[in-house]
Amino acid sequence: EHTYSGPGRYVISYLEPNRNGGILNIFNSIETRFYMETVINIDPFLGCNNTPKLLVPPIDKACTSAAWFHNPGAYDPDGDSISFEFTVPKREKGQVVNNYRDPNNKEFYDRIGLDYGLANENGDGPPSFDIDPRTGTITWDAPGAEGEYNIAFLIVEWRKINGQWIRMGYVVRDMQIIVEDCTNQRP
Repeated sequence: EHTYSGPGRYVISYLEPNRNGGILNIFNSIETRFYMETVINIDPFLGCNNTPKLLVPPIDKACTSAAWFHNPGAYDPDGDSISFEFTVPKREKGQVVNNYRDPNNKEFYDRIGLDYGLANENGDGPPSFDIDPRTGTITWDAPGAEGEYNIAFLIVEWRKINGQWIRMGYVVRDMQIIVEDCTNQRP
């Protein structure tokens, strides 16, 4: 628990010396700091506020050449609306990791000899990597090279006050996707 001195916008952050080694889409990941933050607004006119909660762990597995789906299970305990958007993982406040590439970058398909233009699960188009801004479901159709990937996204909370949407704050989810050569039998 922490008591703030008064109204304002506050950044709550966490910094760790390094990330896992061998993350494919971050250059020199073992020497790259791990940084996350949450932003809250304390304003007596906006009322009490809790940050969004996430029910699903930030580590997930995927299979090569099969569409992968992940939903963080986010909800707002106050009933505020939430939206989702990708961001680049950070290595410290205001500084993104060096040489970050989205997991569907062409290099992760070229290195295993896949035709990038036909690398989605159906084999009829390039792989995609998207987040649904309303539900938070991330779709990667479909992973290429085996290995560990890192992504980050914001869960932004919004409150409607007097007919106007106010951005209350956000939570950053920095997560890992472990891609293996396996068979994915979706329900």
